[in-house]
Amino acid sequence: MPIFFAGAAVKPTILLLSGTSEGPVLAQALLEAGFRSVIATVTREEARTNLFGPLQDAISVRVQGFTAASLTQFLVQHRIGVVLDATHPFAVRITRMAAAVCQELGTPYVRYERPDWQPPAGAVYVDSYTEAARTLPSLGSRIMLTIGAKQLKHFVSLHEQLTLFARILPSPVSVQQALDAGFTQAHILALRPPFSKAFNRSLLEEYRADVLVTKASGADGGVVEKVMAAQELGLTTLMIRRPELHGHQSVSTLSAAIDACCQALVATD
Repeated sequence: MPIFFAGAAVKPTILLLSGTSEGPVLAQALLEAGFRSVIATVTREEARTNLFGPLQDAISVRVQGFTAASLTQFLVQHRIGVVLDATHPFAVRITRMAAAVCQELGTPYVRYERPDWQPPAGAVYVDSYTEAARTLPSLGSRIMLTIGAKQLKHFVSLHEQLTLFARILPSPVSVQQALDAGFTQAHILALRPPFSKAFNRSLLEEYRADVLVTKASGADGGVVEKVMAAQELGLTTLMIRRPELHGHQSVSTLSAAIDACCQALVATD
């Protein structure tokens, strides 16, 4: 339903910092809640089409990264009423920056973070990519890395010890990042999610992996399907914990995110 202030329908502009599968879901919910001016941002051109598709007719979707200065300028220029941060749980830089910029400008800020998911007993947890690289040689010899192409650089030193495979997005940028990290074409699996448990299992079997490396990205990030496939095959799962964002409150449901946006606007009216 529309949002009303002082007897008139107010339709403030919402900036949705996106890049995950929840982005279009949140955008649709904002429209249904009465927000008619929604700007969503993603960092890659392919994300605009693959994530938002037909929604681009109803909202503005922009391919844009931010610095603190450019985000400040964007919020002022577009008269943003509230920022809804739905970036990836591991996208610490943009989350901290957005929260700080909003605080400085007095712009309401809402952090949506998908719920975490606890794997079955037996998963090995580490706190960083560096720690993961140190731990891997003790866990197995054929490793399936499903952590995104950008972080493959942390595993360069392991190519001579282990057989590493990287499952990444099929974009030129991701493929180049994998090549730069020492992965040959035969060891790069450029595929677009979502993936079923059956598909994950067949992939792990085909490449004879004995260790799966993934991030604690939450159930909506496809973690459940690959971890459960690995468990069925008797593989070891190495899970990288989410970074902790001290001092940042977040919501983890669709309804809570929309309610928080509405309440933030009421508080500033």
